[in-house]
Amino acid sequence: MQRMGWILAWWALAAGAAGAEPSAKRVAKADAEMSGRDIYQCVVDNRFRSYIQDTRLVSGDRGAAVQESRLLMTWSSFRDEQEQPVKGVLSKTIVRYTDPFDLRFSGYLVVNNDERPNDQFVYLNARRKVRRVNLREEAVFGTDFTFEDIVPNEVEDGDYKRLPDEDLEGRRVYVVEVIPKESENSEYSKYVIHVDKSSCVPLLNRYWDTKGVEVKQLNVIAEKIKTIDGVHWPMELTMKNLQLESFTTMLVENLDANPKLDRRSFDLRRLESH
Repeated sequence: MQRMGWILAWWALAAGAAGAEPSAKRVAKADAEMSGRDIYQCVVDNRFRSYIQDTRLVSGDRGAAVQESRLLMTWSSFRDEQEQPVKGVLSKTIVRYTDPFDLRFSGYLVVNNDERPNDQFVYLNARRKVRRVNLREEAVFGTDFTFEDIVPNEVEDGDYKRLPDEDLEGRRVYVVEVIPKESENSEYSKYVIHVDKSSCVPLLNRYWDTKGVEVKQLNVIAEKIKTIDGVHWPMELTMKNLQLESFTTMLVENLDANPKLDRRSFDLRRLESH
């Protein structure tokens, strides 16, 4: 799937050897020798093996209209002790709406596969039915995030080019251009991440659409990065839509790091359970 991760990906930041400092992961290579892929690997290594995250999203625009929604995200790595995919699966994510009320219990399951297209499913509580979908450009209800932005990435999802380092708000950062692989069916032609050297957290992500136009920017509040078991986790970040002049701030209100999750928790039929 088209996933940026922060987080996240965020979020595009989630899943690996808990308790290991990212700096320790890259000790074998001098700073100047690190490739773009090495730096992105450091981002991905700054993660838990699993997590459950309760998130509030506050959206606004130039007309001062504001609305809120809430998500509960459950994520788990499906790699073995050698960091190899199990039965071709790298990770799985379940995202459920908990607010607004009319979307409560509706949810999505994303299976991040190795070397084949990802599997994506939606369950809409109003229809009481699970169906296979393509989440390309699918917006998280009423926000400037798409599901690509919030479902965590894997290093296998793109190609990487290191750009010259920069200073960002007093912090020295790596700069890496990421080109999503064709199999990811991304809504972006590329994105550029600015990664804090001390924590391996991307502090700024810039996104270009398939026409080569810069469309969005994601900013992480450095002062609100929380360190848990050696993992540096952003607790507040804001996505700006440069065309619509709108924004959405994502606030992590509760985080359960490395819970023991039964892999059956990600079975397709569990999408229908409340």
